[in-house]
Amino acid sequence: MVQRPLGVLEPLPLTIVRPGKVALAQGARGTGVSVVENGYLWARVVTKDGRRLVLDLLGPGDTVGVPEGEESPCEIRAARPVRLRPLQGQEAEAAAARRHRRDVALAVMLTCPGAHRRVERRLVDLAERIGQPVPGGRTIPITITQDDLASLAATSRETVNRTVRRLVNEGRLEVRRRGRYVVRQQLRLVGP
Repeated sequence: MVQRPLGVLEPLPLTIVRPGKVALAQGARGTGVSVVENGYLWARVVTKDGRRLVLDLLGPGDTVGVPEGEESPCEIRAARPVRLRPLQGQEAEAAAARRHRRDVALAVMLTCPGAHRRVERRLVDLAERIGQPVPGGRTIPITITQDDLASLAATSRETVNRTVRRLVNEGRLEVRRRGRYVVRQQLRLVGP
C-alpha cells in the first residue's frame, strides 16, 4: 500500500455522464465541485411558475456542482457525453470562486440594454469559451435552438430570429446547419 504524505488528498474517481442524463438535479444536495474535462452540459432551471430557462452551456474547464450539502439552484444535464473530474481542497475552492465570477458576469451580461445586443454577447461568449477555431471564426460545437438562445439572452425567440438573420446578412455569423453557429471574427463587441 502506498503511503501518502499528510495533507495530500487521494484523487477522486472520474464521473461519466451520458447525453440527456442529469449530472445534478435542481434542488438536490450537492456532493462537491467538479471540473468538466470534456463534453458539454446545459445548466437549466425550472421557475416556480413552471417555465424552463436555459442559464448556460458548460464545456471543458467549466465548474459544475455545489459544495457538499448545499442545494443546487439549477439542473445540470449532459448535452454530449461528459467526463467530470471531482475537485478537492483548494482546487475546489478556486473552481467555486471561478464559477461565482462567471455567474456574476452572466448576470451583468443580461443587464445589457437591447435584446439584440444580449443575443450577440451570448454568441460571442459561447464562441470564445467553448468554440472551436474554423477559417474566419469559431464554431459553437453543439446545436443550440433559437429557443435555447432566447433563454440564454433573456429575450424572445422572435428577437433571436431577427438578430440571427441580421448578423448572417452582415456576414458576422454563419448558420452551417440548423442550430450550428459560426461566429465570425467581425462579431466582436465593444462597450456595454
